[in-house]
Amino acid sequence: MAKKIVVIDKEWEKAENPLKFCEELENGNILFFPATPFHFPKKGIDFLLMQRQGRSSSRKNIAYKPQVDRITNHDTKDPVAAEKLKNILSDYSKRVTQFLSLLLPPYAKHWKHDYASFRPFQEKGRKLRLRARNDLLHVDAFPTRPLHGARILRFFTNINPTESRHWITSNGFAELATAFATQVSLPPSVSYDLRSRLTRKIKQLISSIGFKIPLRSPYDTFMLKMHHFLKENREFQKTSPKDPWAFPPGSCWAVFTDQVSHAALAGQYALEQTFIIPQQALLCPEKSPIAILERLSGGNLVDPQLLEKLFPLANKGRYDEKN
Repeated sequence: MAKKIVVIDKEWEKAENPLKFCEELENGNILFFPATPFHFPKKGIDFLLMQRQGRSSSRKNIAYKPQVDRITNHDTKDPVAAEKLKNILSDYSKRVTQFLSLLLPPYAKHWKHDYASFRPFQEKGRKLRLRARNDLLHVDAFPTRPLHGARILRFFTNINPTESRHWITSNGFAELATAFATQVSLPPSVSYDLRSRLTRKIKQLISSIGFKIPLRSPYDTFMLKMHHFLKENREFQKTSPKDPWAFPPGSCWAVFTDQVSHAALAGQYALEQTFIIPQQALLCPEKSPIAILERLSGGNLVDPQLLEKLFPLANKGRYDEKN
């Protein structure tokens, strides 16, 4: 079960702590900051709190994509307001990145920026299809952005001025995989026969000309199935051990959401920035989901060529491709 690791002001500047917080994250714990550990302009927060996004809580969160500098899933009709929204989310993304570069320097050398998001809806009572519900325990997996064994690190900020954001967490990935991997179906090892290699090449070609086809590894396929399995498993949702969490206004927290099973039960108005962390940046790669699954399955679950497209040179020495 995850532990709360309270990070006090400037603790990350102590000489004895350069690796402490990476180790805590990789142990499946949550870093908690009682107050936002960097300056974020109040006028930006006030603007976000005034937004009335969408007519239905079934809409997605507003996403900011740092690599292309644009936002999606918003319904701001005023182009000036839309540009301001994008700039605020861009500013948040940059400030989180600058801070975590100090807090987690081993990751900052290698990480890849994923989306930042603004979550304007009240989580309690939100009407979503079952697999999209945030109030059911799950581990994160991306259906359209395969990670090939890389980790999902998320940093959250509760910008609600009066209301806490409420989570629950349960067992970590090691316990979940031990209990449920065979039910989910352990993935087969990457195959290097001619047919398999040709299939991957064709998918890469289709993807390269603009068609949205996810190039999943066996690892990504399993993680997506595990995400769905946990949300659909009523017995797990009902009987699994649970720890409650309350993140007060102005607080922040960071967690590997592919490792810590979690659910958001209530709360409105939060910001979040995601980072993708490759295996080469981890202090304890043996604790990562990919390492756990490969021990259980006895196979290689990541294709080195696809991994290298996500993180160039990331797979050097990890696998020797078989012909």
